[in-house]
Amino acid sequence: MSSPDLFSVNDRCFVGKLRVMGIYQTGKRRFIRDNTEKTDELVLKREYDNKYDEFAVAVHDRYGNKIGYLEKRENEETAYYLDSGFECIAVVSDIDKKSATVGIMVDVFCIADKETMRNLNAKYDEYLRSQIEI
Repeated sequence: MSSPDLFSVNDRCFVGKLRVMGIYQTGKRRFIRDNTEKTDELVLKREYDNKYDEFAVAVHDRYGNKIGYLEKRENEETAYYLDSGFECIAVVSDIDKKSATVGIMVDVFCIADKETMRNLNAKYDEYLRSQIEI
């Protein structure tokens, strides 16, 4: 069963294709397998108190259940957008319900118009350069 569109397609700017990690650790593998389909929209929330990842972005299903996290080595850009006050969502692009961990790939979108996104990308690039100079 697919969730209804939460946002207009015109207001979505593609960030990237990312893997959802930690599904097995949530203890909800069966629930996720039975209730998640391709094209489902998932909610992304920053988790500032995560002791394992300073850029942790939790992935929640449409019922509000945390189902995992965006992959640690790929989540910094999405975390930056969320920290900047923008809403981001993930759309399930691929799901392997046969694997022990229920493998999920998502397309991540920032909810912003193209001009705002261009400005936000420029600020993110500037942020990355500042991190390299440290």
